Amino acid sequence: MIAALIAAAFLAPNPVTIKLTAPAAKEVFFVGDLTGWAEPKPMTKSGSDWTITFDIPDDARFEYKFTVDQQWWLDPANPKKGDNGVGGQNSIWEGPKYKATTNEGAPKKPLNRSSIKLPSREITIFSPDSPKGLPILLYGDGPNYEKYGKIQNVVQNLVEAKKIKPVVIVLVPPVDRWKEYGSGWKGYADTLFNEILPAVRALTGASNKPEDLYVGGSSMGGLISLRLAEEFPDKVAGGVHSQSGAFLKASTEDFSETGSEAKLKQLAPSLRLWICWGSYEGDLTAANERCVKSLNNLGRKFGSKATHEGHNWTAWRNRMEEALVYLLGK
Repeated sequence: MIAALIAAAFLAPNPVTIKLTAPAAKEVFFVGDLTGWAEPKPMTKSGSDWTITFDIPDDARFEYKFTVDQQWWLDPANPKKGDNGVGGQNSIWEGPKYKATTNEGAPKKPLNRSSIKLPSREITIFSPDSPKGLPILLYGDGPNYEKYGKIQNVVQNLVEAKKIKPVVIVLVPPVDRWKEYGSGWKGYADTLFNEILPAVRALTGASNKPEDLYVGGSSMGGLISLRLAEEFPDKVAGGVHSQSGAFLKASTEDFSETGSEAKLKQLAPSLRLWICWGSYEGDLTAANERCVKSLNNLGRKFGSKATHEGHNWTAWRNRMEEALVYLLGK
């Protein structure tokens, strides 16, 4: 018999003990947001059970799996499972005070979906019936923002609730994500400003004013979004929506100084900046905290939010509404 149980007292959520009953197993590891996924933690055997204990806030959410004798296992006793964004599923733990906040259901009047086929890639556009003169909200990793983020529904629901102004949503897929958002960012910027945005504006009539261009993305997408605003303040002066931005070591070529005080000084005065991250993101947690410290040192106004979550689309969706209201609110 194989069974697993996560035990946590709701009134006293610390500690949280994760238990797997697997009497035939020779070794069991816990892997997940709490370990950075790349650093499995060995579980302790007692009889037929394997256990590991963590101190967890009661508003936390984390995803996890087991490796049992080098085989990946979901938690067979935990009914909460979700798409991990890479073709599989993870088991999910949610604390008693964790609350999902994103309204991603279908709006009363859905936005119109269209696309532009360019030599470099196909761009997806969501726009209202009258897009002329509207600001542009552009996301890297565009297909994921449609599929996992449901950005088209989240934005329109906020518009219908009169919490934000209408925008034209532009979803840009990467060709070579690591290169375009990292060391090859100059080529990506050239494609964006000289090919993608002119085509979008020609089709929709959206505004070409720098203060009406908002860019965003998650992880590496957050990195390139902030970099574009730093390097091209005359083109990106509306806002940046960075979700778990990959602002890593400033000494490496791929991530050179993005989010540092020197680079943040270059941002357009009109630009609204939102940075969010989870406490279970390892190096990225520390990198985003450093970026916020730099902003505070500069006296720069910005919005931010950190939650007890990991590096995944559920976390990014749940922090999305507050960010959009900060960036686009009236």
